[in-house]
Amino acid sequence: MPLQEGIALDFRALNYFAKIAELGSITRAAQHLNVAQPALSRQVRQLEDELGAQLLIRESRGIHLTDQGRELFEHAKTILREVQRAKDEVRGSAGSPGGTCALGLVPTICPRVAPDLVSIIRSDYPRIDLTISEAYSQPLMDWLDEGRLDLAVLTEPAPTRRMIIEHLVSEEMMFVAVRGSRKAGPISLDELATTPLVMSQGIRTIIDNLLGHKGPLVTVMLELNSIETIRLMVRQGIATTILPRSILYEEARSGEVTLHPIGPKGIFRRLALGYSRTRRLSRSSQIIKDSVMKIVADLDAKHTFRSEADV
Repeated sequence: MPLQEGIALDFRALNYFAKIAELGSITRAAQHLNVAQPALSRQVRQLEDELGAQLLIRESRGIHLTDQGRELFEHAKTILREVQRAKDEVRGSAGSPGGTCALGLVPTICPRVAPDLVSIIRSDYPRIDLTISEAYSQPLMDWLDEGRLDLAVLTEPAPTRRMIIEHLVSEEMMFVAVRGSRKAGPISLDELATTPLVMSQGIRTIIDNLLGHKGPLVTVMLELNSIETIRLMVRQGIATTILPRSILYEEARSGEVTLHPIGPKGIFRRLALGYSRTRRLSRSSQIIKDSVMKIVADLDAKHTFRSEADV
């Protein structure tokens, strides 16, 4: 929705509108913002008058955004986030680091990175407001583009001019089975192609891409987008799967499951940090970036991502 020439949007009204759109209710937004409902409604009407477009449809159970309202909401999130970044930068330069950072993590790395990262931020940088979103790589890249995320840890990211991609680590993908169900050692590509697997959509896409030029692809008995449920099924001997080495690191060390390299040389996924090329990282985001890189480096030193023979 291009803004008409001469229109100067009120940031307060824009913030009010964005909160209503986020919560889906003028009543809940008024309570969250500690603003009287009539004042909130008046600000939105003035915003609609300025833009010459209806933004909200008021219903008995809340509000519904019009097409113009949805478009403005997307712009508002980016605008308000940039304003907050600017405030954070100025405040952070005057004292201990503070501000906000929105980090995206793929599901197979989130359990490895998030607990240590939250612990570091709470103890060393309590003024940083960190939010973590978990999703597959493509949605994370879209959210980076839209300004909803500051940073994201991605799997096998495609090159793009819009983002800076920094390599973190190469992680081995392993065939996983319950203890005692098969002999130690690698699984051949031919055997893998005929072995029924339970896999998530994201892992299946990675494996198809990694194996596509090497030989037969995998046979998926069940597609299940819950890594934790897949881990449980493997431990119970219900299924076999392919997962990154780090996900089953503890189970492998305790002997609950066995990890088997795939093919004669193994196959590896690439983990990388991505962030916008056009938006400078705030001080808080830079701290999160450095912390994530240190956590991954420490895990790599413990052979979490690769066996000692691969290092």
